[in-house]
Amino acid sequence: MIQSTTDSVSGLFHKGNHKEAYAYSIQTSCDKNGWILGYKAYPANLHDSTTFPSFFNEKLEKYQPEKIVMDAGYKIPSIAKELVDKGIMPVLPYTKPKGRRNDKESFYPKQYKYDQTNDCYIYSENKILLYSTTNREGYRIYKSKKSLCENCPSLSKCTKSKSKVKVIIRHIRQEYIDYCEWYRLTKSGKTEYKQRKETIERQFGSAKEYHSYRYTNMIGRAKMSMIHR
Repeated sequence: MIQSTTDSVSGLFHKGNHKEAYAYSIQTSCDKNGWILGYKAYPANLHDSTTFPSFFNEKLEKYQPEKIVMDAGYKIPSIAKELVDKGIMPVLPYTKPKGRRNDKESFYPKQYKYDQTNDCYIYSENKILLYSTTNREGYRIYKSKKSLCENCPSLSKCTKSKSKVKVIIRHIRQEYIDYCEWYRLTKSGKTEYKQRKETIERQFGSAKEYHSYRYTNMIGRAKMSMIHR
């Protein structure tokens, strides 16, 4: 593990392909009017999705929010589940499906329909991807049958796999993300997400431009958090 010799609590931050620095990241939240509700400093090598649970429990839950608008870094099943189970609506953005090829002739992920009743996926030519196994990361794996796919006229649009088997993975908590996706497309969801650039994004810009938070400029988490006792 790489660690700073002058600030052991900081984390190694990768900015672009060539720039590295020991730094902190700041989790920040505001209300619909832009007033800051809470903030907390974390080592910069920790992803937002990792630090969110502690930040939410310590800084936000006491406000009993009905909805929380967040960027793509928080769009993971565990966060969606935690909030939805507490009666809070996560308002999340559109994200490009991972692994999507640039080939315009390929099928889009939405063309594979999940059948919850039979726990399978239905795709082109009315073929079925059956459940195979669940991996350690909590993803259920669905696979097509090679005997049905190898002579399929749509094979090249479906997969480039040498085995001629289509594979789809689905998180065991995917229904929570699906629920957030449904809300994202509603009129309320679209309106609320647009407010993000008018509130928290404006605060981020002000912190960087007027308060020297573009770079980590102090040593120690307490100083970066501006804690005065």
